[in-house]
Amino acid sequence: MSQVTTPPGQMIDIGGYHLHLQVQGSGNPAAVMDSGLAGNSLAWGNALPAVAEVTQAAAFDRAGYAWSEPAPPGTPRHSGQLVSELRRLLIFAGINPPYILLGHSAGAIHALVFAKTYPQEIAGLVLVDPSHPEMMERIPGVPSAQTVKRSMSAIAFLGRLGLLRLLGPLILRQLFPNGERQFPPAIWQALRGFASRSQDYANAAREASDGAQSFAMARATPGSLGDLPIDVLIAEWWVSGRQTAMKKAAAPLHAELAALSSRGRQRIVSGCSHGDLPAARPDEIANAVRWVLAQRDHSGSKSGKNA
Repeated sequence: MSQVTTPPGQMIDIGGYHLHLQVQGSGNPAAVMDSGLAGNSLAWGNALPAVAEVTQAAAFDRAGYAWSEPAPPGTPRHSGQLVSELRRLLIFAGINPPYILLGHSAGAIHALVFAKTYPQEIAGLVLVDPSHPEMMERIPGVPSAQTVKRSMSAIAFLGRLGLLRLLGPLILRQLFPNGERQFPPAIWQALRGFASRSQDYANAAREASDGAQSFAMARATPGSLGDLPIDVLIAEWWVSGRQTAMKKAAAPLHAELAALSSRGRQRIVSGCSHGDLPAARPDEIANAVRWVLAQRDHSGSKSGKNA
């Protein structure tokens, strides 16, 4: 674990355990970035400064990932609990609502639950190659939550045997095939360190164990998000250079997410895959935040750097 450095952000006590939060820039509403399963704030390492040019930008590690401490044993890891922890983290950090939530992959499920549970606290959503609440039932080949749990548990077990020193970097390169060139060296080395740590996969198994409940929460009413600005960014590939049948089958579901709002849109982002969209195209992440802010401006809300 020599690659893992001291936390670049703040460690904030949310009630007996500390979560890690990085904040850059200024402006209102703040843009808050949530990663996919087994991901952490470092995945937003290129997007964070890009968004900070637009408004205040925050990236955090959910409990058990990277620098954040694990939640106490027995604490649920479904989206409802994760949203509650994020709300506490932001308030304790002095970042007040409303928020623009950016959710990547499974992080989009948490963002949807947040928006449906606390609509008055959300200024907009940016869903980054998002999971869909019904994708396990409607897209052939998508593994069930329990299958993902077993996979993550197996990887965590290999870590306890010391085998993640070899396997971890291979897993990381599947997600970020060009990561060594895309990220600053310190971020890439820290990503390698956490990819080789058993705890992060064990934590992902905990989240996957409650995954069916999370997806059910994201399906719950209301079925519409009114005129909330929603930008759905779709990666060109599943993995670098490959367009799979599963990726093609997801297209109608992405359209449904955009259609949750009368001010929703979707667009394909070229030159990136599912795992590395925030790293490969931070410009498009920042453009999505600009678009959400512009939608708010058109409706008469003040926002952005000069708020």
